[in-house]
Amino acid sequence: MRANAGARWNESFPRTPSYRQVTPPQPVTINLDQALARDNPPLRTVNPLRVTAGGLRLTGYCPGQLHAWLRLNTGVWLGLCTFVAHSGNHRAALDFRQWLPSSAIAPNASGGRHRHAVARPE
Repeated sequence: MRANAGARWNESFPRTPSYRQVTPPQPVTINLDQALARDNPPLRTVNPLRVTAGGLRLTGYCPGQLHAWLRLNTGVWLGLCTFVAHSGNHRAALDFRQWLPSSAIAPNASGGRHRHAVARPE
């Protein structure tokens, strides 16, 4: 994993950069329901316990770190975040380093859960 995700980024307009490193990384809370696109669950309403307990849980909120901002050509901001997602029974975990929509990222300075987006760069 590279230390600087924007090492290859050649800024076209230096006065209004599209890529902005966050140094040091900022603690955030990530809304996994907004962060990652998923297929609709199957019509089955009850999953076997092995699926519920052993499958990766990508819903709710989790703590993470914000490392950078990137503005898309549409004006939308993405945040580069690292976080850990756990299985339903917390016996397994997976490390993520993912570009997420700004609406899924909230400040977490006090350790609480915030539902409002982190202020994006101007």
